[in-house]
Amino acid sequence: MSTRNQTVAVIGAGIGGLSCARQLCAAGFGVRIFDKSRGVGGRVSVRRAETDAVFDHGAQYFTVKDAAMAQEVERWTAAGVVAPWQCRIGSLNSGQWKPTKSETTRYVGVPGMTAIAKHLAVDADLVLQTQVTTIARHDRGWRLFAKDGQDLGIFDILILNAPAPQSASLLNDFPSFAQRIRDAKFAPCWAVMLAFDQRLDVPWDAAFIDDSSLSWIARNSSKPGRPAKPDCWVLHANPDWSTTHLEDSQEEVTARLLTTFWQVLGEPPQQPMFAAAHRWRFALPSEPLEQQCLFDEDLRLGACGDWCGGPRIEGAYLSGLALAEAASKVR
Repeated sequence: MSTRNQTVAVIGAGIGGLSCARQLCAAGFGVRIFDKSRGVGGRVSVRRAETDAVFDHGAQYFTVKDAAMAQEVERWTAAGVVAPWQCRIGSLNSGQWKPTKSETTRYVGVPGMTAIAKHLAVDADLVLQTQVTTIARHDRGWRLFAKDGQDLGIFDILILNAPAPQSASLLNDFPSFAQRIRDAKFAPCWAVMLAFDQRLDVPWDAAFIDDSSLSWIARNSSKPGRPAKPDCWVLHANPDWSTTHLEDSQEEVTARLLTTFWQVLGEPPQQPMFAAAHRWRFALPSEPLEQQCLFDEDLRLGACGDWCGGPRIEGAYLSGLALAEAASKVR
């Protein structure tokens, strides 16, 4: 079978799946990407409110260490897809803010974090709002079925880019490969989005917090390409708090973390014009795998994501590239 005739199904349109798909398409494979969401990006998704508020409610920014990734980011920057976030960032403990001395460049997608995923998905064969719930072997390849029973087709190679627990749940008939995926552990994160009609009088843009149920707060509207008004903030709860309150309602979480927000700032409470919570059940790869990706040549089955090799946007991107290289050797 020639490479050009081979087809690949990618389940999950996160950064890892998109980078893998793009590389395989460039190598001549026919690639189709399935995702249950309305758009691409996974945890680099953007939430928009009717108040014209915009929030990066998942991944806040990314940094670069790998040389190959640095070259790619240079191209993204030139294309206007990303830009450095020149933020006043530091730590906030016991009401005292201390600036971070690191000179690390923090990049963000423009005009939102999802711009990175949209760029990677240009010209991709995307099937959105379609949840793959069943996979089955077909000759040497794979047959996929949607939640409603729809036959989604037969593919030579299958790539999984969902969070590890979700990917493993598709592999009940392949326990050995599933267990390799389950070795990656995740922690949840509750995110709260707030918008104010008046700018909060805070002389910094972002802070890491150690002595609170919150681990991170940031003025989203300080990022390049975002509207200056309304004044938008994103709050992230720490993993322990998020785990304890995992099944709380969005209203309960919003109320609790909003109260904590004012306590951390040391400011009198104000009524936001918009407030909402989002639960990232598989937010943080607390125990990522050491391997950059997983691939079984005999099964023609692979998996990638930020839970392979490094829990960062850069890690997800490089995981997808590594898996594309492994999969492209299949004949």
